[in-house]
Amino acid sequence: MSDKTNIQWCHSTINPLMGCAGCELFWSPGRILCRLDEDLAGFGPWSKGRSRHVYSSLVKGAVAALPPGRMGFMRGLSTTNIWHLREGFLEIIRQSLGASAAAAADRVIAGAITCYAAKLHLNKGLAITNPGRRNNPGYAPAFERLTRYPGRVAVMARKQNLLGKPDRSKPWLEGCPRLVFVSDMGDAFSRDADFGFLEEDVIAPIRSPKGQRHLWLWLTKRPERMARFSERIGGFPENVCAMTTITGPETLERIDQLRGVKVSMRGISAEPLRGNPGSALRLAGIDWLIVGGESGRLDAVHPFHLSWARELREVCRRQNVAFFIKQLGRRPLDDGELLGLKDRHGGDWEEWPEDLRIREVPGKFRR
Repeated sequence: MSDKTNIQWCHSTINPLMGCAGCELFWSPGRILCRLDEDLAGFGPWSKGRSRHVYSSLVKGAVAALPPGRMGFMRGLSTTNIWHLREGFLEIIRQSLGASAAAAADRVIAGAITCYAAKLHLNKGLAITNPGRRNNPGYAPAFERLTRYPGRVAVMARKQNLLGKPDRSKPWLEGCPRLVFVSDMGDAFSRDADFGFLEEDVIAPIRSPKGQRHLWLWLTKRPERMARFSERIGGFPENVCAMTTITGPETLERIDQLRGVKVSMRGISAEPLRGNPGSALRLAGIDWLIVGGESGRLDAVHPFHLSWARELREVCRRQNVAFFIKQLGRRPLDDGELLGLKDRHGGDWEEWPEDLRIREVPGKFRR
């Protein structure tokens, strides 16, 4: 829980659950291992399934070295273990296929884990390579291991009402109540089994008199499941904005699924945007579009073409949707040229072209 956050489009964050079942920003172990096999085959004799075999041996050795009684570790071929054991894997690649192959494998692994919440968990959760390190309080032991944290939303609901209290660092939020980003560190709709918990521990506090003072921005990459949950509870409260993430043309079906959520406000986070959704993007029933480029290692992140942002700006103007640029990311390109930004996330809009300094919020948010 964060009472104050640097995320540009909200005041606070809250996570009733930590962790996620995976997405295009946090690949499954099988997908990572298959891609490693495909890329390494171009450097020499590397058969299909060999990456799995090597990693299985590394995991087996790490598990055998765990101190007796230490619990909570992922003990199989998990994405978390692939990350923590990557140096051992890369050394084997260097010895068998050379430095260029190891560099290619390193890029695959880095590119498979670009979710900032996942990366924080990799640093703050349990690590099979460092069994003496304790899990950071408030974080799931591993990102794949969804963990409930009862009472967090109730605590946030009691926080001060920010209506009429401008934040000088975020002037674009003036006139809004406290905007609370729900689930910035995972996806609370990763499984149906949590519906009862979410109804009691999230919806009830949001509906409470204190919770109604705030506006809750609930983000998921699983809007179809969110829609089923909204049916279960008879529709979301009026002070909830249901949101989903799209990362390119291949995830646009989430917008249609979001329209199926019983809620009065809907938003889309097109961040990190890895491909252009195009000028034909349909935003009927959508109130807000947040756009941003990808952060991370320069050699592992996708480029963010400013032409995409300009095209989406015009789409929003035509369809009367509030348009908000969060950041330009690590690799912003303008007419094919990489912008030399000092901010590694591209979040300082003083460095942006003037025509893209746009941070609008829906009129529905203002009270």
